[in-house]
Amino acid sequence: MLEHLKASVEPITESADTIAQSLWELNVPSLLMTLVHLTGDTSVLQRYRSPRMISVVEAGASGEQLMEGGYTREEAAQVHEELLDAIAAYRARGGSLPQLDDSVVSALYRFLCGHELDERYEAFIREEIALDGVDQRGLNLETAALKEAGRNFPVVIIGAGMGGVLAGIRLGEAGIPYTIIEKNPGVGGTWFENHYPGCRVDVHGHSYSYSFEPNHDWSSHFPLADEIRAYFDRCAEDYRVKPNIRFNTEVTAARWDEAAGSWLVEVADAKGHSQTLTARALISAVGQLNRPRLPDIAGIETFAGPLFHSGAWPEGLDLAGKRVAVIGSGASAFQIIPELAGTAGELTVFQRSPAWMFPNPGYHTAVGKGQQWALKKLPYYSKWYRFWLFYTSVEGVYDKTLVDPAWHDAHSVSAANDEMREGLTAWIESQVHDPALLQKVLPTYPPFGKRILQDNGTYLAALQKDNVSLVTEGIEAIEPSGVRTVDGTLHAVDAIACATGFYADRFLFPMQITGRDGIGLSEQWSETNGRAYLGITVPNFPNLFCIYGPNTNLVVAGSIAHNAESQVNYILRSIRLLLEQGHRAMEVKQEVHDAYNNKVDRINAGTAWGWEGVNNWYKNEAGRVTANLPFRIIDYWQMTKQPDPADYRFS
Repeated sequence: MLEHLKASVEPITESADTIAQSLWELNVPSLLMTLVHLTGDTSVLQRYRSPRMISVVEAGASGEQLMEGGYTREEAAQVHEELLDAIAAYRARGGSLPQLDDSVVSALYRFLCGHELDERYEAFIREEIALDGVDQRGLNLETAALKEAGRNFPVVIIGAGMGGVLAGIRLGEAGIPYTIIEKNPGVGGTWFENHYPGCRVDVHGHSYSYSFEPNHDWSSHFPLADEIRAYFDRCAEDYRVKPNIRFNTEVTAARWDEAAGSWLVEVADAKGHSQTLTARALISAVGQLNRPRLPDIAGIETFAGPLFHSGAWPEGLDLAGKRVAVIGSGASAFQIIPELAGTAGELTVFQRSPAWMFPNPGYHTAVGKGQQWALKKLPYYSKWYRFWLFYTSVEGVYDKTLVDPAWHDAHSVSAANDEMREGLTAWIESQVHDPALLQKVLPTYPPFGKRILQDNGTYLAALQKDNVSLVTEGIEAIEPSGVRTVDGTLHAVDAIACATGFYADRFLFPMQITGRDGIGLSEQWSETNGRAYLGITVPNFPNLFCIYGPNTNLVVAGSIAHNAESQVNYILRSIRLLLEQGHRAMEVKQEVHDAYNNKVDRINAGTAWGWEGVNNWYKNEAGRVTANLPFRIIDYWQMTKQPDPADYRFS
């Protein structure tokens, strides 16, 4: 376990005028929390109202400009004035802070969230924010016997992306030996592989990081892929994970050896050399979006020019002045199209269905110097800011995804969902004035039926450029010179980029994983029907653990980094159970697994993404949602806090 999280701040040396200017870049709710930390004055919580989340309708409406938390500029100015005095006093004291007791900290939680909280939610916030600097998510093997048992418990991790590096860090802290097998030549997983033009995360960067290793140096609020890859690479370097990674190597198969109570893991490097590794536990950290899926279109192999998947963008490809086709209009295409619209001679976009887009003026905005100053120097600001980003992406949004059985509308699933639809519609209508184009880009399915994309206006602006065409007719075939649509038109192009998604429903594909009694994982899952208890453990496959496994993708539940930490926490404590009790193996009971997955299916079916009227990558070919987690994040955090021995069979 890490003794203390990185919570120290640098001394404040800037002038009052510089600080005053910086404050206008900052998050007002987080500043109010900082004000209490600086002064110890809890009357702040009475003199100001709790922040509120602004709906899409409010955000898109004209009128008074509101700051984050729904505060007016006048209210923000008042907060700034008090904060400047508090900072001056803090500096005069030499940087000492008043001690806040537990009751005050609880009051801060309630103020920021805007309502009373039960003990469970307070415990969740306490662990997430970690104001005391104590990391509760690592594994501490306290006794000499446990430490010795841990040293004799080798683990193989598949994948060196976010989840794999995290698992390596935590196992290394506990003194448990591990080897990471990574098919690429570098760290980062999907962020190593995806480097298409405009590739960036659509979750706020300051929440897209490990809780114990915040990054205060993001250059933009939604960082580009190279910067994210560099972050995970630095973490792997700083926490000494890299010496345990075997790059350019793939796991081809793994077989459970019942007699030895171990996994026999077959690996092959880029030169074709094979080896079998022995592991007491096998952790899959390959994720859901790691195997590109080209479209099944007749004649695709006949195209004469470059044709490639967005997840395998050719290095050094120059499309300036070329006639380019983009097939797809999902998350990757949404980022690629504005970039290509500015360089390609002609850009033709083939769209099957349009995407809802959430108004986000800051999507491409650089992090200002004032924000970076506060994250590094303003006591506790970074902790509250990270939590505010998380909280506002979860609470108040989840309910808008739930189907109201009494609501009958083909375009929405509830009154709250319909309110969201109206706001998103207004945002699109404000940017598109051509009725024909508006009809093409305005979705008819409910919000959250497919992934909602972050938008600052660049996508729809790109579609309205003179060199860009949006085609909604279906594709009949690809020919040597271009793309032919079902209306008979041949769209001549020089290059084709396929932004057509991944084999998201084929978990651990194409590895051959064999469990007890020779049962194959792909057969048990019928290839595309992945199921796991908590998305982590699977019957018939002892000591196999998944990170970002079946039904763990987040739609409105914050950053996937948080979920990865919950899953790794559960895996670590499962390993501890084995070490403490001296067992060789643990396997989730079939009835426990089935009851959990029945609940997952029932709740998913009652969401916008599980609604029978929509098709999306969250569902498999049979229409079952295999990707998404249907629970509130607080519920999943509770579920993964500690494994219950009663859920498992030990041997």
